[in-house]
Amino acid sequence: MINLVPMTESDYWAYLTAVVPDYAADLMKSRHLTEQEALQRARQSYDESLPQGLQTPGNFVSKLVNQADEVVGFLWYWQNDKRPGVAFIYDLEIYAPFRRRGYASQAMTALEAHARPKGVTRLELHVFGHNTAARELYKKVGYAETDVQMAKEI
Repeated sequence: MINLVPMTESDYWAYLTAVVPDYAADLMKSRHLTEQEALQRARQSYDESLPQGLQTPGNFVSKLVNQADEVVGFLWYWQNDKRPGVAFIYDLEIYAPFRRRGYASQAMTALEAHARPKGVTRLELHVFGHNTAARELYKKVGYAETDVQMAKEI
């Protein structure tokens, strides 16, 4: 069973150090940006989405902790104040040594249990098209595609 445990400030800065370059890599792959452009956009995205860090209203940034008290990943969601009942999952990752053990599915279930008492009735997310593993996970736990953006290199 996975528990969502709020990050500490030191957890948060370690998280940002790791996640910004990862997000930039996804941006380079999906949007064909240079490394510098992608890093700039990734930093800007986190700065705008979490301007007050962990204290940014409506956001919950957590560690994912298993029964052995190991941190197996992280999850960040935002409860949309302009759309009551809707929360947006910004980030979910299971660290490589812990993948393929059901932790991601458990994290999604734990998220629902965490968000429901806060009045959340709908969870939304974005996933890059090239991230087939994540897309399969989300379908497996009941998510449906609501919008598809496509591109072709010529």
